[in-house]
Amino acid sequence: MKLFFLLLRANATRVSLAVFISIVSGASSAGLYYLAGHVWQDELFTSTSWILAFVGVIAVMAVTGYWGQILVLDLALKTVRDLRMELSSKILSTPLAQLEQLGSHRQLAVLTEDVTTLSRVLPYVPRFATDATMLIAGGIYMAMLSWQALLAVALFICVGVGIYQVIMSKAMAHLRASRDEFDTVHDNFRALHEGVKQLKLNRKRRKLFLFTDLHDSLERFRIFAMSGRRLLVGSEVLTRVLFFGLIGAMVFAIPPLMGEIGAEVLAGFVATALILFRPVNSIMMLVPDFGMASVALQKIDDLGLSLDMLETEEGAELRDPSSPLLPVPKWKKIELKGVSYTYRTGEVGHAFTMGPIDLVLEPGELVFVEGGNGSGKTTFAKVLCSLYPHDEGELLMDGVPVTDANIEAYRQLFSVVFFDFHLFRKLISDSEVDIDTLAAQHLRELELEHKVGVKDGRLSTQDLSQGQRKRLALLAAYLEDRPIYLFDEWAADQDPQFKSIFYSKILPELRASGKTVIAITHDDRYMHLADRRLKLEDGRLVQTPVQASTSGASN
Repeated sequence: MKLFFLLLRANATRVSLAVFISIVSGASSAGLYYLAGHVWQDELFTSTSWILAFVGVIAVMAVTGYWGQILVLDLALKTVRDLRMELSSKILSTPLAQLEQLGSHRQLAVLTEDVTTLSRVLPYVPRFATDATMLIAGGIYMAMLSWQALLAVALFICVGVGIYQVIMSKAMAHLRASRDEFDTVHDNFRALHEGVKQLKLNRKRRKLFLFTDLHDSLERFRIFAMSGRRLLVGSEVLTRVLFFGLIGAMVFAIPPLMGEIGAEVLAGFVATALILFRPVNSIMMLVPDFGMASVALQKIDDLGLSLDMLETEEGAELRDPSSPLLPVPKWKKIELKGVSYTYRTGEVGHAFTMGPIDLVLEPGELVFVEGGNGSGKTTFAKVLCSLYPHDEGELLMDGVPVTDANIEAYRQLFSVVFFDFHLFRKLISDSEVDIDTLAAQHLRELELEHKVGVKDGRLSTQDLSQGQRKRLALLAAYLEDRPIYLFDEWAADQDPQFKSIFYSKILPELRASGKTVIAITHDDRYMHLADRRLKLEDGRLVQTPVQASTSGASN
């Protein structure tokens, strides 16, 4: 039912039409019951009308069966597309801190494994409707032959279904456990990809990861999946045993218990049961897939509850792709008044508080932020650009508090290159100059013109060293042309020559163009170039010495 309602939400009219067509297909198939019942009267061999009816039933069954499945297949693929878009939109509108607590492995597992499971199962919905219609029609036909015999058959079926349900409930418990374990497997695969260099360099870590972490998670996944599948295979075999047991009961048990019921009635029951074997077997084969789809839907629902769309400008934009882009606001001053943020790890007694911080930023400043590892520099950067919501104090732009109502406009002020940046192949720019021409100019300045090209706003390659990839991230920031640039240890991966260019040329040029530049850095030899230095210790500003500078503003 969950799968059916998921399709209904996408397009109720098309789903209803597809189900109706599938029911017609099932009803036309059920017409064979009636035709088969007349075999014993030789009518099919002597009457042209019966032959035409037989051909007509096959034609209707074929056309409606094909049409119904194609309709739902197209709708299912669109539903999966829309579901992935909806989940992606929710991820983009969810607070960063909440996403970090959920873990990227959970989000990726849902977007890939669970939605893929749905894409595989949803097209089977019309087939289920067709088979169910055939079973209902078969039951009606059996009742027409002998309701007493049907009652005996129904009692036999109820016992079988009860046993089947017990097995299925245990199987689904194992399948749910295997899906839960897949989150850990996915996390280990990510660690394998991202940590391959460290694993190659450290034999002990490599063996520990491969034969303990990865192997154990894969083995637990295998055990749970195998336990569930073993029960599913057993239930499939049980279905066949019960079916042929039912045939045997019709032939050997029902006549002695109910007396002479007539050869024609008995033959009709047996013939109908044989015809019903295919839809029964089909439904039983679908039950495991529907079970996995149910687990996938639960995982999606669980993630969806954690990713409720916020009523912000950002959320409104993600719901409506035609919504206009927000302009970059004009600004004169950003103020942090007693701003603090507490980062909670989820463990009892483990929390880190940054702040309270009082700070004023103005256009045309070059500010360096320094501090030891774990001092709160990156947390400060995320709070400043409002990726993390401050717990206490006020964040103001030109005296106006930054709230959910204007947070998206405020974020348009910033171009940020974080330490763990992601480089998008597609470049964007608000400049009227052709983006390829503008990018080529900056690539020369970044000494990358012989390694990378830009055509139609797309980078020709990203297969570069980490330092060169950071230069491409700086290129993307150049093209965005925002009022405030924030660099998180940008120069850490640069060679000495380009590190000097970054501090002595690039940053002063940005400041001279009226940009506010905030650089998180450990490079003491360049500290004299800043207008201000902010030092963080244990999340607090401990000193802000003013540096002499030939240009830029100071506070």
